[in-house]
Formats: sequence, C-alpha cells, structure tokens
Amino acid sequence: METPENNKPAALVAQHNALINARFSFVPLQMRLFLSLLSRIDFDDTDFQEHFVPLSELVNKLDGGSAYEQVDEMCKKLTQFTLYIEKLEEGTRRRRKRPNFEYIPLMAKAEYRGDMGGVMAIFNPLIMPYLLQLRQSGNFTMAALDELRKLKSPYSLRIYWLLKEYADFGKRTMSVDDLRFVLNIGKEEYPRFSNFKARVLDKAQNELAGTDIPFTFELERENQVVQRIKFLLQLGTQGATKMPLPDGGATASEWGAALAAVGVSRRSVEQIARQLEAEEYDLGYVDFVLARILKQHELGKVKKPAGAIYKALVEKYLLGEYHESQQRTAPQKSPAPRVRIAAPVPDSEVAYRMSEVREIYDNPGPFMKQRARAATFEQHVQDIYLPDGFVVELRGGEEWLVKR
Repeated sequence: METPENNKPAALVAQHNALINARFSFVPLQMRLFLSLLSRIDFDDTDFQEHFVPLSELVNKLDGGSAYEQVDEMCKKLTQFTLYIEKLEEGTRRRRKRPNFEYIPLMAKAEYRGDMGGVMAIFNPLIMPYLLQLRQSGNFTMAALDELRKLKSPYSLRIYWLLKEYADFGKRTMSVDDLRFVLNIGKEEYPRFSNFKARVLDKAQNELAGTDIPFTFELERENQVVQRIKFLLQLGTQGATKMPLPDGGATASEWGAALAAVGVSRRSVEQIARQLEAEEYDLGYVDFVLARILKQHELGKVKKPAGAIYKALVEKYLLGEYHESQQRTAPQKSPAPRVRIAAPVPDSEVAYRMSEVREIYDNPGPFMKQRARAATFEQHVQDIYLPDGFVVELRGGEEWLVKR
C-alpha cells in the first residue's frame, strides 16, 4: 500500500473494521501523520517499521518556528494517545460474537527530528492485528489514499471510514449516542444537537461530497428528539458497465455480470473496472481469478468467494501466477479469454448474502451501550430489509436478500 509514483494507480490503504469502529479522535496534525504512516504499510508486511515522514506531508505552510513547535507538541501528545478498541480472536483475528474492549496505545514512538525536517514514528506492536496481514481476518475495509487526503476534518475522516465499511449496503444507520461514542465526542461537547449537526454532520457531508463516498442523511426522531442518523450513500454507477475493453475480449456487461453473479458488489466492480482501464492487468486475469477462487470454494478452502475474488483482483496477489501460466501457454496464440457468466444479473439488482448481513448484525461495533435493534436477526431482517423491497432467494444453496 505504498504511495505510488507518478502515472501509477492511486495507493490503497486498509484498516480492520474493528479499528474503524474504535473510539478515538484526532486533531488535524495527528490525522495527517496517521494517513502518512498508513500509506507506508504494505499488505505483505509482517511487522511495523519505523518511518520518516517529512514536514511537507504534515504542514501546509512552513511559516517559521510555530509550525515546528506544533509538530513537536503533536508528537508528545500522540505518544499518550489510546484507542478504545474491540479485542479480536487470537489466531483468526476475527471479531467476537460477544465483543470485549480494551485500551491500547496507538504509537510506540513519535519523535520530531529538527535535524531531519520531519517525524520519525512507528505504530505500537499491539495494534498489528488491526493493520497488518489483514487477509487473514477478511474483515477489513480498503480506501484510496487520494480520497482520504481530500478530507480536512478528523471527524470527516472517521465518518468516511464508517460509511466506506458499509458501501456495499448503500446505507448505514447509527444512533446519535453511538456516533458520539465512536468519534469520542462527549455530551458536554456540542450539547445541542443543532450544534453537533452543524459542526460534525454537515461538515462531513460537505467534505465527503468531493470524494467517492458522498452521502445524504435522514434524522430519525422519537418524541421530537433525534435518536438516530440514517446515512444514505450516493454511489455512482458510471464507469463499470460502460468501460471499453480490449478488442476480442468479453464485453463489459459480460464480465461485470459474471462478478455480480458470484456476489461481488457493483461498487467493487467499478474499482476493478478502473484497474482494467489503467491496464494494471488484462481481462484474462479476471478469468484466471474467477476460476481459481471458485475452485477453492468448491473444495471448501474459501468460504466467501466474492470477497476473495475482489481482494485477489484489487491486491493482484495472484498476478505473478497468472503471468507464469500465460508464459507456459505462450507458443499457442489463442483468442482473448472470455469471462464465464454464471447467471445474468440485472443492472438494477441489489443482492446481499444473508451470511454477510448476519455478520454485520452480530458485530455492530464498539458502542458504549446496546444500540436499538431487533432482539433477533430474523426480526432484524423483517424490520429493515423486507419493508424496503428485499426478498429472500436461494442461490447455489445459500440464502440471499435481493431487491430489483
């Protein structure tokens, strides 16, 4: 996930979803250092490294000693910075059905180095499960670094990640207390909801309007008091289904339908389309990944093929094997590979695996008190999805929630 050179695709960064839902709050300087350190982590890293971050990545204008003093003070406070975060299962790094939480220091070191003109910093090893080797858990969210760096407010950054986690669902509802808790905003700060709305919600909406996660929101009241915020993501559909592909290959609608048929979301298909357009790999790699992951799914080695297919394409970790397979068959030139279509999926269809909806219900995040929701998962589906037009369908022996 390192920062790309010029003319290369935008860098991607990732966090475990438990970290996205942890309780903490940054100031702007801390936020920028956090992003800079994230950009220096690679998916294959097994340990944290100490990194140098130049002042130019942290401070917009180097206007004398005040900027240096602010960075030095920021480093001092960051070494005392703690997260209130959900503990993961040992070994699997998965979230527990009955979450427990603990306080963990974020940094092992953050030191301003005037002689070098920047900061030397390294994350605390205790948060390794939340930032390293994330494929092991499968419970993480990725974002483009360029999109994150458009945000100025730390609250906007936190809300971006909270919504990005639910991008495939198109919406996320949080109680006001839950959101205050995650953002570490006490009752004494913005005690009037109108102030909270103006300083946090409206500001985030304005900043995220310029990113890939624009949103609107609805306020849900009880006895005239705002209790919940329903975030509605305004995710575009352009690009993925209309993108031109190399001559002789499958049409965009064919490969897009093939991915959708195995559960890859439209938003994820759009990301894959951008990579194809940037020529990070060719359409044959899409076919190669589909065949490989679906075979592993048949053998019981992969439980969630949609997520595994998306990660293999976006992170390109099977690309080396694909190129080797191409070299072995190079003497015989054959037509460009076509993606097999498991079943046609209408462009207007929205489909979620019931198992993935259940996982989100079971793991709502580290909230101070139980969020208002149905007592059972079955009632949750009845209250949230069925009134919204979803129906339950059986596909490949697995239940799905489908809306057309």
